[in-house]
Amino acid sequence: RRHQKFSEKKSVGSNTLYFGCKRKEIDYLYQDELERYQEEGVLTDLYLAFSRQDPTRKVYVQHLLKEQGASTWKLMDGDGAYIYVCGGVKMGHDVTETLKEIVSTHGQMSFDNASSYLSRLSSQGRYVQELWS
Repeated sequence: RRHQKFSEKKSVGSNTLYFGCKRKEIDYLYQDELERYQEEGVLTDLYLAFSRQDPTRKVYVQHLLKEQGASTWKLMDGDGAYIYVCGGVKMGHDVTETLKEIVSTHGQMSFDNASSYLSRLSSQGRYVQELWS
């Protein structure tokens, strides 16, 4: 995206990243790069979830997705977003369930239809998961 935007002078759409890990000071490996991309406008939005930063409150990517449900739905359905989920199997499952809730709520459809919607995105290559245990 950076190369397309700055070197090739191409128009690129919005680029939203949800990044989650346990602790900012230990696990946020690409902090400088990601924050620079946001400052440069390569990343439109950067949402950070650090699950062990605050001992009184665990924050996961799926929590942030739910908070941004309306904008997530707009990206998915209105803007034709591509969604890539990378991480552990449990996290991938939780993100999928959250996306189904978002699609059901903001797309005003049943949970079964929301599941089918995500399946269609997957078959179109617009919802990709790279998960490991």
